[in-house]
Amino acid sequence: MHTKRVLKKISTPFEAFEPQGAILMVNMVDPQVNTMKVFLEAIEEVGIPFFAVANKMDLVDGARCAKVEEELGLSLSLIAASMLTMEGMDEIRAQIAETFAPKARVAVLGVFNSGKTSLISNLTGLDLAIGNLPGTTLEFTAYDYDDYVLIDTVGQIIDVSKPLMVSVDLSDCETTQEKIARILRQDAEGILATLEIAVPSIEAVVGVLRDRIEAGNKIVVTGAGASALVAMEMAGQGLETGVPTMVFTNNLGDMQPVSFAKGAGEEEMGLSKYMTMVINEGDVMIGISASGGTGFVYDALERASQRGGITVAITENIDTPLGQAADHVIKSNAKPEGPSSSKIQAAHLAIGHALLLTLADERGVTADDSVSFMLPEVVPTKKMGIK
Repeated sequence: MHTKRVLKKISTPFEAFEPQGAILMVNMVDPQVNTMKVFLEAIEEVGIPFFAVANKMDLVDGARCAKVEEELGLSLSLIAASMLTMEGMDEIRAQIAETFAPKARVAVLGVFNSGKTSLISNLTGLDLAIGNLPGTTLEFTAYDYDDYVLIDTVGQIIDVSKPLMVSVDLSDCETTQEKIARILRQDAEGILATLEIAVPSIEAVVGVLRDRIEAGNKIVVTGAGASALVAMEMAGQGLETGVPTMVFTNNLGDMQPVSFAKGAGEEEMGLSKYMTMVINEGDVMIGISASGGTGFVYDALERASQRGGITVAITENIDTPLGQAADHVIKSNAKPEGPSSSKIQAAHLAIGHALLLTLADERGVTADDSVSFMLPEVVPTKKMGIK
């Protein structure tokens, strides 16, 4: 099962499937404009006809279409649609016939959970595997529809023709210094892009944390892999500022760094059952996941809610099980990203700092207080060999 986590991060360039047209699916709950612009650039570079669909319009304000069209710089209108209610399907069928030549191979593009497979299922009548977990579609697959071939694609943008694109595209950097500077700059840009959208949600969560701590409750933080590091950093900073904080991860501390890369334990429901045993009514559980699909993390939020806890998600992708399980969602805006989520991790660390440091200031924590929380405390213990 763990190989699926790796496979979902491998994306063959859609040009390899010789597309003669494209349908761009935009998830209107979480449009991810910066990533969609990369898809548009790829379509333009290949030079194929396309049209764009605004999916999940049944879940958002109707005025959102025009805003997203403007942000994407589209010269054509998005087709308002819902793959669940079938809204817009007749218009999509008509647009396929108008846009593409007979026998055309049409790539259906978009981030995960944007409705690519659902569109193909609706058009063809096939019962395809559809879910809200990132990575449901793990390989490019062709399906016949009328006089066309529709190609279902992987929702992760990675250009495997650029072998150095681990997280940041460094292919045109000539020196080591240029590579270092670009990585630092793009990490900073990911934080600044997050700043543009995340402040109101961070402010709301600061208020929740302050109220719960004053009421005698605690904070529990969890994450896996890179998000586990963010969770531990947040818990550490919480304790440094006098916040009653606990942290649970799947990485066995620093002993097993392989879990950072391999996602070991992400499917272990026993972890979420265990960690939520400490949740009392009114406690706050913060789940961190870049994808929003880490199994034990979203399951922990669901269980915490059932126990009367208040749940917070920190994620790049809100239309996911984690986002749906949370009472409050803080969204980062660091994509597009390669398989190693450096920009998202930097943004999530910054969100954690913003939460805990603002909370400390609003609680009146002073530098002297913080030093006192950090001083070593020694308790006398038995001599060796005494049972």
